[in-house]
Amino acid sequence: MPTPLAQMLPEIVTLNVESQPFSFFAQGTQILGWWDVAKATSLYPTEVTHIDESYRLIVTLNERNGTFDYQDHSSETEAHAGFTDDGFSFGAEQSWSSGKMVKKKWHFEFGGVNRSTTNDGDDTVGFQPVAYSFETSRIKEPLFRWLESHGWQHGSVLGKLFAR
Repeated sequence: MPTPLAQMLPEIVTLNVESQPFSFFAQGTQILGWWDVAKATSLYPTEVTHIDESYRLIVTLNERNGTFDYQDHSSETEAHAGFTDDGFSFGAEQSWSSGKMVKKKWHFEFGGVNRSTTNDGDDTVGFQPVAYSFETSRIKEPLFRWLESHGWQHGSVLGKLFAR
C-alpha cells in the first residue's frame, strides 16, 4: 500500500538539496520538478549570443491505484546578433519538446565576455567559458526512487522505458 498523498507530498521538499541545480514542489496530485538549466549572454567584438534553456518534469499521482506517470517539458532559445561583411544580422531559434524523453547535453562556449547562470546556480560575469551539462536522469532518478520507496509504481510501460 503506497503512502497516502496527504502524508507524502509535504515531504517532497526533502529532495531539494542545495548541491543539485533543480527543485521539486507539490501542487494538487502532482509533483513538479523545475530545472533552469542555463541562461547565458556572451559578448564578442562583433556579435552577441544569448542562450536560455529550461526543463520541467510533471509527475501525476493516481492515489486510487498507487501509480504515477510523468511528462517531460523542455525549452531552449538561442539568439545571435552581430555585424557581418554584409551589415547587421540577427537570428533566433527556439525549440520546445513535451512527452517522454531521455536527454543528455553538454555545452561549451568561450571567447567573449560572458554573463551566465548555469547548473551550479551561480551568476558569473567575466571571461570564463560558459560550460554546462544536462541529463534528464539527474532529476528523474532521485524523485522516482523516492516515490518507489513510498510504495508508488510507474503507471505505464512507456514511462518505465524512458524513466532513466
